[in-house]
Amino acid sequence: MIGQKTYHVLRSMGIATIYTLRNIPAEMLEKLMGKNGIEVWKRANGIDSTPVISYSEQKSISTEHTFEKDTTDMIRLNQLLVSMVEKIAYELRKQEKLTSCVTVKIRYSNFDTHTLQKRIPYTTFDHVLTDITKELFSRLYQRRMLIRLIGIRFSHMVRGVQQLDMFDDTPEKVSLYMAMDKLRKRFGRDAVRRAAGVMTSSEREEKALKQLENARKEQEMMENRLRGYFMHGR
Repeated sequence: MIGQKTYHVLRSMGIATIYTLRNIPAEMLEKLMGKNGIEVWKRANGIDSTPVISYSEQKSISTEHTFEKDTTDMIRLNQLLVSMVEKIAYELRKQEKLTSCVTVKIRYSNFDTHTLQKRIPYTTFDHVLTDITKELFSRLYQRRMLIRLIGIRFSHMVRGVQQLDMFDDTPEKVSLYMAMDKLRKRFGRDAVRRAAGVMTSSEREEKALKQLENARKEQEMMENRLRGYFMHGR
């Protein structure tokens, strides 16, 4: 709270406790230490003008993906769901939190949006959350229309670490997750991914074409700006 210089000044005045300090006239401390004297007196008397900022725990974590071209490709959709689950489940474990509610969202090409959620025992395990997510998606996707967007949200979170299920989980499985997260922390989130969540060759091609298209648009935009600049200069 105070530096060495202020400490010695207060000690030279015979002030050794907060009780004594709070009973010293503020004007006296101001004369001795300037503005800092007023601040010391305010703190001793419990006066603090710092704004009060309320604290609240993060209640949910989510991710969404909007397709460049609406799709009904179930293989691709399931691969993406796995990848999305891995992404936010890893974030849960990094924050040492557990989720007990999974929500899946679908937006169709006509912009109709539907969600479905399920309460589950607290977990952060990818394989558990992936199965629940796929189950919800299969129940939700009944119209067989083109999909524009899919989303996943984990909510009803609490602070804690994963406990073993005596029937389904093993120490080896926990060790595997710890090893995977260690690699992600060192080399990046995408350093380790499940095979089901890896992009296919067609998806990689689509991504490359999208990047080329964006580059072409940026080049056209730059050329138009330059053309306008020269025309204005003339």
